[in-house]
Amino acid sequence: MKTRMIAVLAGMVLMGAGCSVFISKETRYLKAAQDHATQDQVRERLGEPKFTAKTADGEPIWVYQVIWVDQGVQNKWGTPGAWCDEYVLTFDKQGILRDWTHKSEGHGGETMPTYCVTNGFKPAT
Repeated sequence: MKTRMIAVLAGMVLMGAGCSVFISKETRYLKAAQDHATQDQVRERLGEPKFTAKTADGEPIWVYQVIWVDQGVQNKWGTPGAWCDEYVLTFDKQGILRDWTHKSEGHGGETMPTYCVTNGFKPAT
């Protein structure tokens, strides 16, 4: 029984470590930066945002879209196509990152999608 418990715990640790490999660098950064990073620090790390806007209260919103194209899949279950990750960041009036969201969407077979994610950020026109 004790051996089984140790095996289960070791499996859980390995599974948790393995899953962390698949977290994007943007997500890892934003988790660490929330509530203390400034707009300048975020810009330095992530570059210029794709879109900018303001909330009804005048707080800045920045939107990043990260697109990567799968040039070819080496198995019979996948197809080449694009993936898009959209990050919507909200800063307070002092320019500190306070909140962010992440959506991801695959565009199977489509290498140049016309949108990033379904119901994603829409800049004001």
